[in-house]
Amino acid sequence: MISNQKRFPVIFRAAVFVFLFLLLCSHAFCSDELIGQKAPSISGKNAVGNRLLKLNSLMTEISYEKDDFGKFKEVNGKYVLKVTKNVVVLNFFSTSCIPCIKEIPTYNLVAQNFKGKPVKLIYVNIDHNVDSLGIRRFIARKQIKVPMMLPNQKEALKKYNVYQLPRIVIIDRQGIVSNIISGFNEDLYEQLIRIIENLQI
Repeated sequence: MISNQKRFPVIFRAAVFVFLFLLLCSHAFCSDELIGQKAPSISGKNAVGNRLLKLNSLMTEISYEKDDFGKFKEVNGKYVLKVTKNVVVLNFFSTSCIPCIKEIPTYNLVAQNFKGKPVKLIYVNIDHNVDSLGIRRFIARKQIKVPMMLPNQKEALKKYNVYQLPRIVIIDRQGIVSNIISGFNEDLYEQLIRIIENLQI
């Protein structure tokens, strides 16, 4: 039988192990299990406007082909469907996250760089009890040029293992999580440009 004196170091070591494990997980050591997996489906209202933003619709856009004059192409009296598979970049964001706010100009620049290309950059707001008017004012004040999704907060946090912010999840054109960037990065622009360009090949 183990005495109380001998049992204490065992319990203490176990507690330290659990603490270190959780600490590593919170620093994206455990949260990268999403890489190589199908991106979990999330949706939410666009912070600016009432349109619903759905991840599935962002990944696969369906429209109609147009000719050189901007008119819809027809074959046998039917318009020709155009299916576009996009790279999607989800940036999990909170208005109380200082590093997230610091990255806004960089994220705007990345979005501008891929304008008109099969790439969609989206903010996913995880603030608790989002005030619609307040978030619109925040977006205008901080000059955010990228659409912001207002999803079910708990669902988004759980599905994407959001243990820390900033957290950026890059999804390839097949709907698979390709890369995850956690924490603040001074070279975020170069990182994202390189990753997205590689996924477009």
